[in-house]
Order: sequence, then structure tokens, then C-alpha cells
Amino acid sequence: MYEYLVAHQVEIMMYLGIMCTNVVIFVLLMRSIPKKRRRALLGVQACAMVIMYADCAAYVFRGDPSRLGFWAVRISNFLVYFLIIGILFSFNAYIIDLYESTNNRRSKRLKCVNYLIVIGELMLIAAQFNGWYYYFDAQNYYHRGPLFMICYLIPAGILLIQLTVIIQNFKKMSFMISLSLLIFSVFPFLAAALQVLLYGLSLINTTIAAMAMLLYIFAVGDMNNEVERAHKHEIEMMAQYQRELEETVALRTKELKESNEKVEYLLLNILPETIAKELTEDPNKVISNKFPNVTVLFTDVVSFTKISSEMSAQDTVIMLNKMITLFDNRAAKEGIEKIKTIGDAYMAAVGLTDDADNNGAERMVRFAQGLLEDMEEFNSTSSVKLQIRIGINSGELVAGVIGKTKFIYDIWGDNVNIASRMESTGKPGRIHVSEATYNQVKDKFEFKERVETEVKGKGLMVGYFM
Repeated sequence: MYEYLVAHQVEIMMYLGIMCTNVVIFVLLMRSIPKKRRRALLGVQACAMVIMYADCAAYVFRGDPSRLGFWAVRISNFLVYFLIIGILFSFNAYIIDLYESTNNRRSKRLKCVNYLIVIGELMLIAAQFNGWYYYFDAQNYYHRGPLFMICYLIPAGILLIQLTVIIQNFKKMSFMISLSLLIFSVFPFLAAALQVLLYGLSLINTTIAAMAMLLYIFAVGDMNNEVERAHKHEIEMMAQYQRELEETVALRTKELKESNEKVEYLLLNILPETIAKELTEDPNKVISNKFPNVTVLFTDVVSFTKISSEMSAQDTVIMLNKMITLFDNRAAKEGIEKIKTIGDAYMAAVGLTDDADNNGAERMVRFAQGLLEDMEEFNSTSSVKLQIRIGINSGELVAGVIGKTKFIYDIWGDNVNIASRMESTGKPGRIHVSEATYNQVKDKFEFKERVETEVKGKGLMVGYFM
């Protein structure tokens, strides 16, 4: 194995030199690694490339006493020794950049390494004139000098100092980067030990060239891991953003739904459901309908003006609100359409449909009976006792919405006026229905009194008290 390596080491170094050349090109094209770190890697790879070519030249021209061989051997050997320390200088710059990015401060030990590098290079230059490290015989063969071990000890000392920094910060850097630094620092020691024993093999140089390429491979691997982590983080951030967006959309949708429900609730408190739907779909639509058989109810508080004059405004409103709320609750329960309140008067209707044979009259009479029950309940808890008159009429009328602001759903026609007259000519605590309503419900309810009432614009009209 030893003989094979000796016989083919020039080819091996040439292959390594070509590989280092390719790596130099790759490093030049890299943009994702920080500038200082990329420059340090480029220095390591370029030095390793030149070392391999120079070492090849040293082996090719050794023993060649010609002028070309003389200079080729000397220049090649000088470059090999000089650039080995040059590699350590670039490697030190690489570690410094990693150290500062991890610790946010400079390392004194790595700064000392630069001083050692300067001393090592100066001693190497001096050795070219006094033969301390190596010399050449008359046949142009290379021989070790008396202080040859110093040219090993200085790089070894540099690597040892760098190794202490690497070990101290091993866990602070990524595993792949820390491992590559550790391998780069340790393997040259093994190669140096073997080279002392196996003279004739350029193990240190080839090992350093191989470690330089390994340093690049691990740097690229770490860069890919960083890109993958960044991509994964980006995906996680996008997923989180999507979740937050979905939550925001869901929240806004919920808020919009609640807002729409509130608007719809308020609208339905003003308008019948079908009318509210029509206006929602087309706000500019003119709402007007003619219905053949609608039953209208009016109520009014007896002597309300006198009662309210003896009360504060706030107490008056509280009293009316309590009474009207009872009426509204009953209307909602029994499907009666509240039209409006005018002061203490309450107006409601039922049968707002195209069906002339609807049972609106019956439902309205039952509703009126319920209102009298509500008044009993009201009086049982109120210090002010109230009585109401109720008037009901059935017949044809027109309904619709007028205006574009503060609009209400209203009804018009003689039959509305007749219902109002039934109320105004009625008696406290009694239900007064017109003849039209009576004819629709006489078989379902008992009526005790038939009266004739003078109605303005209509003359004498017949009414019935329940």
C-alpha cells in the first residue's frame, strides 16, 4: 500500500488539485453564505488548490539539476510551506466570523493565532536563506533541515489554539459546521504523525486539501439545512398566518352576522317580515299593497291626558312602556302585526294577505280579549290604574311604506278610520267591533249589546260590544 501511494501520489495530488479548482469556482458562485465567511472559504480552497499543483511540480522536478528544475523545486516547496500557513490564516478568519456571529464578541485566542501566522511566515522566508527547515543537494533533491520540526510545531500550535475555541463553542454552532471544524483541526495532526514516520509521502498536504474540500461540503450542507429550516419556518409562518386569517375572517363573519341579525331584528321591529325582505333586496322599491280583508284594532287609554298631567315625564314613559310591552309580547305570540303607537294609542292589524277568507277577525278578537287580561295584570302591579277602549273593524285597505328615512309600515283607508271610530265611541274595558267584524266572528263569540253610532263622514253605523 505504501509503495503504491508513493508511486501514484503525483496523480493523486493532481486529482485533488483539479477537485480544489472546481470547489474554488463553486465558492466564487456562492451567494447565500455571508461575505466574510465566503471569502475565508475561498482562501482555504485557493491555497489548497495551489498547494496540490505546487507539490506535484516539486515531485516532478526533484532530482532535475537543470535551471528550470532548480527554480521549479524551490518555488514549489516554498509555496507549499507558505500556503499551508495561508490555509490556517483563512481557516482562522472562517472561525472568527463564526465565533463573532455566535458570541457577538472577538476571541483573543484567535487574534493571537494571527500573530503566530505572521511569525511562521517570517521564519519560513528566513529559512530559504539559511536552510533551517530544508535544503537541496547538488542533484536538486529535497532534504530536511536541523530545525525542520519547527515548521511543523508552529502550524500545530495554531491548530491547537483553534481547536480549543472550536471545542468551547461546539454546541453554540450548528452540528454540521462544528463537526467540519473539528475534523479540519484534528486530521492534520494524524497526517503529520504519519508523515514523520513515512518519509517520502506528502500526507499533510493531501490531507489538508481533502479537509479544505470537506469544509466546503459541510458549509454547503449547513447552508442547505438553513434554507430548509428557513423554508420550514416560512411554511409554518404562512400556516400560522393562514390560521390567523381564517380566525379573523371567521370573527369578522361572526361580527357581520351578529350585526346583520341586529339590523334585521331592528328592521323586523319596524316592518313586517315580507316587507323588510323586499326593502333589503331593493331599497328603492315602492312598497304598496291592497288587501281585501284586514282586521284593524285600536286601543286608547281612558283619560290619559288627565292622568299623565299628574305624573312626571319619566314616570309617564315608564308606565306606557310597561303597558305597551305587554301588548307587544302578546302580539308577537299570537301573530298580530303591530302597526304603530301614537302616544297612548296602540294600532295593530291582521290578515295582511291576498286571501279574502282569512281568519284574521277571529284572531284579532281573541287578541283584544288578551289585551284586557293584560290590563288586569298591569293594574295589579301598578299604583296608577288604567282602563282602555278597544275598537275593531274588518275590510279592504291599502298598506305600504312611505319615505326613505325613519319610514314605517302603515295602513290607510275608510276601514282604518272606522276601526278608530269604534275605539273612540267605545266604552272603558269593553271591545267594540264594527258590523263587518261582527259578521265574521258572530258564530264564535258572544256579543251582549248592539249599538248604533254616528260616524263622521259615514253617518249612522252599527256596532257590537262583547
